[in-house]
Amino acid sequence: MPVLSVSTSYPRQPLVDWDLITEPQTSANNRRIHFARGKTLGGCSAINTLGYHRGSIGSYQYWADLVGDQSYTWPNILPYFKKSTTLTPPDLAKRNVQNATVLYEPKAFDNSLNGPVQVSWGNWVDITGTWLALGMQSIGLPLSPTGFSSGILSGYGGWVTSEIKAKDATRSSSEASYLRQAIEDTDIMVYTHTQAQRILFDQGTPQKANSVLVSTNGYEYIISANKEVILSAGVFHSPQLLMVSGIGPKATLEANDIPVVVDLPGVGQNLQDQIFFDVLSGVNTPNTAALVADPTQTANLLSNYFNNATGPYSSAGGFIAFEKIPPSMRNFTKRTSDLLNTIPADWPELEYIVLAYPNTPGANATTVGAMSGTIQAPFSRGNVTISSSSMLDPPLINMGWLTDPADGELLVAAVKRCRQAWASDVLKPIKVGPEILPGPDVQSDADILVWLRGVVAPVWHPSSTCSMGKKGL
Repeated sequence: MPVLSVSTSYPRQPLVDWDLITEPQTSANNRRIHFARGKTLGGCSAINTLGYHRGSIGSYQYWADLVGDQSYTWPNILPYFKKSTTLTPPDLAKRNVQNATVLYEPKAFDNSLNGPVQVSWGNWVDITGTWLALGMQSIGLPLSPTGFSSGILSGYGGWVTSEIKAKDATRSSSEASYLRQAIEDTDIMVYTHTQAQRILFDQGTPQKANSVLVSTNGYEYIISANKEVILSAGVFHSPQLLMVSGIGPKATLEANDIPVVVDLPGVGQNLQDQIFFDVLSGVNTPNTAALVADPTQTANLLSNYFNNATGPYSSAGGFIAFEKIPPSMRNFTKRTSDLLNTIPADWPELEYIVLAYPNTPGANATTVGAMSGTIQAPFSRGNVTISSSSMLDPPLINMGWLTDPADGELLVAAVKRCRQAWASDVLKPIKVGPEILPGPDVQSDADILVWLRGVVAPVWHPSSTCSMGKKGL
């Protein structure tokens, strides 16, 4: 089934993707994973699935306490969220589908500030998704009355907002929002088709960056800074650029004949990533992918999109839900329980996403429904390092998936919760046949974990390889 392969469900696009491949993941059946990263203006915001929501109030307090800076608490950071966004309410006439009610808190936004990032809801709702959303609600995850931008996530489901310009249903990437505005308002110059090769430092103040060696189509030259050098090359390339420039673990730098500017062991460490799985079942409802694949519908669908901002091309967002694992399923080891107790009380442990896939390529495909689960605060850690002193060589990426046993326990519980949703009475009218994945033979916790090691895939939310924090942590 094509849906089961990450590489075919999300085809590679080397013109806009760095096309990075991880090292073999020892706790995920030694699989090497294609990890998409945006190679274009806007970076990953130009190729992602557009979802927009904010963290929990407690998670920001945790962040502030961890780094010793109370500016990151919810009350202090919320004004910047408001300053950065403009919200357009859903177009109910275009979203005219049952069981797709959108609830949100308007006070979480302030459109008078004219924030550059446009936030709204798509004008197309997948029918299968509306049914699966009912399944999630049936296991105790009701619609959030405030949406997911007010600091309250856990215990609720909802139709997630997207970074989308409602007027024409186009992507509001960082390029389409911040960069275009900056180009209009300032003298900023953008060097396209140009890659940073090394950060250069002041000879008199060796740890003060003053310029960057870059390469455009193989031609190297230096861009000097009048004020400061800001490094923002993403979760994989930022630590790589630091290391080839002499900032990172001393042993790694010396092994690659790189002069040490700062011995900073944490560079490239602490990599964390959400991973997800699909619990699949056949359903008798339509699927958007098959509609888009039907060549007889192409002209009509494109016309609806370009002329009315409607149809499947106008939407990417769907239904998601968050929760702490219910008491009846919290038969964790003491170690896992202790780890979970370090997470703020309002920080969800799990997130669920409902999806629909075609079971075969083409316009005549029947539908496979997916209840997908992912960990919100994974305990496994990976790392990024270098294979040479050159940015032209890709970084060495170890995601560290499932290396902490606690993540396995959480994902097993998530599989069981997805199965509970599939077993709900509300989904009986659409289910067709037995469970496809994991399948009826996969029942014990041990068997579920074995299955998970072979199927978990990235949500493409890696972070923390250049972590903030207090000295000594």
